[in-house]
Amino acid sequence: MKSTASLLTLALCALSAVCGRESPEAAWRGRVETGDGIATFSNPKDPLYGPGALRLEEDLTIGNEPGRPDRELGQPWYVAVNDSGEIFAMDQVNACVKVFSKAGESIRSIGRKGQGPGELQNPNSISVTADGRLFFEDFYRGLNVFDPDGTFREFISTSGFVDILVTSAGLIVARVNTVEGDRPGKQIQVFEGGTQREAGFAFRPDEPRDPQVIKPFAGRFCWTLVGDRALAVSYDGRYDIEILSLEGALLRRVRKDYDPVKITAEEIEIYQKRLRGRKMDVPPTHPALRGLWTDDEGRLVVMTYERTADSDSAVYDVFDRDGRCLVKLPIPEAIRPQAWKGGRMYALAEDAEGNPRVRVFRLVWRDAH
Repeated sequence: MKSTASLLTLALCALSAVCGRESPEAAWRGRVETGDGIATFSNPKDPLYGPGALRLEEDLTIGNEPGRPDRELGQPWYVAVNDSGEIFAMDQVNACVKVFSKAGESIRSIGRKGQGPGELQNPNSISVTADGRLFFEDFYRGLNVFDPDGTFREFISTSGFVDILVTSAGLIVARVNTVEGDRPGKQIQVFEGGTQREAGFAFRPDEPRDPQVIKPFAGRFCWTLVGDRALAVSYDGRYDIEILSLEGALLRRVRKDYDPVKITAEEIEIYQKRLRGRKMDVPPTHPALRGLWTDDEGRLVVMTYERTADSDSAVYDVFDRDGRCLVKLPIPEAIRPQAWKGGRMYALAEDAEGNPRVRVFRLVWRDAH
């Protein structure tokens, strides 16, 4: 077993290689602690690099254009991208997926409204495998699987699944309702087609609920694939992320200190109007995490409740593939990231007239990275 000091030395050397430069600022102030062979990367509040080390530069916009019905997006809900840079946008209004080239030109539309083979009732997410197969989730019904050219291949039932991820090899990773002993809860299970491969893992019992009390600010389960063989999981919105193998083994932990963000009176009022006076359980602060992604190089991207001084942008923490926080990246609240791939961020947004757009941004690092 390597000592903590040895691990830290190796980590900093690796980070220097990743960033491609030496800098007085490149002195990570976190710590790596090892117990039972598992490394925990504990980050301070401040990232390795200061403001401006990473910025977004718009590369492409796709959306409704006069005389171009092929670019109509309807109500885009989810965006994915394949290894060739083709862009897939889930249109909930038209219950189909619009496919665009890397340059934003329309290629085809896949799927239609309905409940038959290859049809979508409640379209939700998109996954693309390494061999080009397309998995379109029909919420609470199943996965419609298509060939790269849009030919329908099969339907896989996902009844009882709560959340679904699909690896680039086509394995289905799902959170499933289950019971352990007499306690209902959820666990992660891995399937190949409709067949479960391994025993479930990461069981968490459901929290006892009072149907008369709503918890709109409670921390929620966040997860994302890390490459093709692992998951990053935060169970309740804390800044404590576990990296798990697809067999359920704990590989490492990523933690970060942060200043909790207070829940404002305005936020409470918004929910009070939505809930029409129902009783709410309101904690003093937000959870740490709002969202969790990885890019194709294994970097973690965490959306937090922290905002910039003008309150117009949310703050995203970007980590290296091991778990050291590199930089804080502000992204306007109106822009909703969907995927991070090939040095780009793919997002959904609306223009000034309220028209939906798919927007693609290059990730530009200060100096070489």
